[in-house]
Amino acid sequence: MPENPSSIGGASLSEPNTSTAPPGIKPDRNTARFGLRLRAILVAIPLLLAICAISLYADLVSITVQFGVLQLAPPAVAALFGLVLCNNVLSRAMKRELLNQADVLIIYAMLLVGVMVSTRGVIEKLVPPLAYLPYYSSPENKLGTLITQNLPGWAVPFAPGAGGTPDGIRQYYEALPLGGSIPWNIWIGPLCAWFALIACVILVFLCVSTLLRRQWMDNEQLRFPLTILPLAMIRNEVEGQPFFTNRVMWMGFGVAAFVFSINGLHSNFPDWPRFVLDLNLRSLFTERPWNGMEGITLYLSLAAVGFAYFLPKDLLFSLWLFFLLTRAQDIVAVSAGAVPKGIGTHNARVWTGYQVAGAYFVLVAAQIRIGWPYFRQVWKTAFGLGTADRLDDSSELMSYRSAIIGVCVGFGGIVLWLTLAGMNPILAVAQMGIYLFFIAVIMSRAVAEAGLIMTETSFLPEHVIGLVYPMHTLEDSGFDAQDFSILAMTNVIFTRDLRGVLLSPFLDDAKMAGELKVRQRSMLWPLLLAIVIAFVAAAAFFLYLSYSKGHLALYQYPNGNAGNMYNRAAGQIQGNATPPDATAYGGFAVGIITTIILVYMRSHFAWFPLNPLAYAIAPTWAMFVLWFPFFIAWIVKSLVMRFGGIEVFRKIAPFMLGLILGEFSAAVFWAVMNMWKGWSAPGFPWP
Repeated sequence: MPENPSSIGGASLSEPNTSTAPPGIKPDRNTARFGLRLRAILVAIPLLLAICAISLYADLVSITVQFGVLQLAPPAVAALFGLVLCNNVLSRAMKRELLNQADVLIIYAMLLVGVMVSTRGVIEKLVPPLAYLPYYSSPENKLGTLITQNLPGWAVPFAPGAGGTPDGIRQYYEALPLGGSIPWNIWIGPLCAWFALIACVILVFLCVSTLLRRQWMDNEQLRFPLTILPLAMIRNEVEGQPFFTNRVMWMGFGVAAFVFSINGLHSNFPDWPRFVLDLNLRSLFTERPWNGMEGITLYLSLAAVGFAYFLPKDLLFSLWLFFLLTRAQDIVAVSAGAVPKGIGTHNARVWTGYQVAGAYFVLVAAQIRIGWPYFRQVWKTAFGLGTADRLDDSSELMSYRSAIIGVCVGFGGIVLWLTLAGMNPILAVAQMGIYLFFIAVIMSRAVAEAGLIMTETSFLPEHVIGLVYPMHTLEDSGFDAQDFSILAMTNVIFTRDLRGVLLSPFLDDAKMAGELKVRQRSMLWPLLLAIVIAFVAAAAFFLYLSYSKGHLALYQYPNGNAGNMYNRAAGQIQGNATPPDATAYGGFAVGIITTIILVYMRSHFAWFPLNPLAYAIAPTWAMFVLWFPFFIAWIVKSLVMRFGGIEVFRKIAPFMLGLILGEFSAAVFWAVMNMWKGWSAPGFPWP
């Protein structure tokens, strides 16, 4: 692929970086040449505000179009599509380049992060739990006495000890009366307080992405499949072929757009036919032991097939095989007389959920072991220890010293915030440490290596904590009700739903910057600006929608998720929670042993086809949705490589990218029409 980021004209885009690394420091082989220009920010901000509004409206009001659940946000992709086309047309008409490829990348990076902050990544998980308790508390569930009174007043938009439902919260759920105004004053303080905590989390993610970038991208050379389509549009090139003038790409675009155009018409005019894109197979399994199997549905996302086409065949094989093996374990258990039990917080069984927890710890340990020479060099570079093994970190998002200090400062800020809120600092360290350095890292690895466009796990940090320290009752744990109350809030806002985890787009942005020779450090301030703008704009629009329409009329999953975590905490406070049993400990041990074997086999035998990462992400909602598209892609790629070889693979690649672009563009179109004209939007196969 060409490395010149200028596809239009021959004008100089910026001054080249001609600096060299000091003696004794290993230079980065990907020398960056292009940086930030003001015009990129000026174009990005209005686009960012627009797609934040569209994304929230789609998630909360349209409901059938959920943009916040994907790590590659359809509104950002559609905006990039339109931006590149407009830029090309205007640049040719004016005979000068308006936006270079560095500008376009920075705009796209801001939009991608902005969509995730405004939806499932931050806002959709933050606002509902802040309002939930006073409205849903009752004498029966005792949430008022067990949870509400333990919350700090500065962190919620009501007085925790007042009792009853304040008018500001009631109107949030039931809509404002005619002529009423939104009580912004009750929300500004809590949202600012929580943003301080979220900012610390984002700081840790930015620093971790800096420390992982060279290892994952240069040393291990992960593919980062979610960057393939944006890079193809920015470069106007894919697999050595033009992108926008490629008929094969437009054929794929047309197929996906046609499918959802027909389904959109059916949503508004029931007499129209529709394409069935989901098929629940549960009704086929009615006899024992098959009826004990957890649900299995065929979701057909053309975009997911397109992404999966670029993954290695052995990884595709591992992904769908390990998912089906989770169902096979249910069948074996029922045949043996057992009753598979759900883990209670995720779409997994106790047995498989704890296997995933064990697998995560082994995979993180394996990452440290594989990357140890590099991480040692990073440490020496950061603190000036020796000269022989030091690296040039001038091309990173920040220096290695800043990244290491930033991790410590950010994590320290998190623990301090939670301690001030009332959580035991040891519990805060365990809860957020597992989330940040194990769960988020492996989920981001799943995106970077396995092309997972939807991230989710099968356990909470407290599941792991409970294996070594009693967490099911107050008396046994040594914690108090306030600990469990704040723990419930962090579960809702951070650890319960991993869709929208921000570490993943930071790494994808870094990958694209390296490919396009854009200075990593020119990305930092635009990303921070996008996060702040998206948070403020999305929080305001979220509250506007809730107060104007009544939150009860909006999408109820985020609200229900808050209720689940609060009720779980109430059960723990009352001593009603179930402690880990032999199934949990056994599953955790099996996960550790199995992953060790898979890692060993994978590293010692080139022919071994099973990927340990696929084992770790198999029993999740993400694979429940994506296993069938991965299976289809495995069949297609196997046939292509067997009978056509690499040349045919390259010729079909634009078609696959067209499927992604067509599906995402159709999703944005129907979301806009729902927002603008009130049309019903069709369901898209990534719930």
